[in-house]
Amino acid sequence: MFLIFGIKRTARRLATVFSLCGHCCSPAAQVVARRSTWFSLFFIPLIPLRFTYLVTCTLCGVSSKVDKAQAMQMVAAAGPHAPSVTPTPAPAPLDLQLPAPPPPPAPPLGP
Repeated sequence: MFLIFGIKRTARRLATVFSLCGHCCSPAAQVVARRSTWFSLFFIPLIPLRFTYLVTCTLCGVSSKVDKAQAMQMVAAAGPHAPSVTPTPAPAPLDLQLPAPPPPPAPPLGP
């Protein structure tokens, strides 16, 4: 009998907030994500082993670990802009009127 077991990691984006990066010190969007590690048996995740929270800067790409309280505070600060909110439909395209082309130049006078 064979037992197939292992560890599986998944990441889930919780929110995107606009704040200063701790590494590059520039204002940019920060992605708050939760990474979970699971023990799996026959490719089915059964037991959660660990949850870590990460903040990734979209400008420089550096990720840093934060604790759960800080991550939940950032998610709450994102408010209605969190990814769970459904996007609004795009507005209809505008009909642009182009101006009439200029008249052709007059022929020269004289023989």
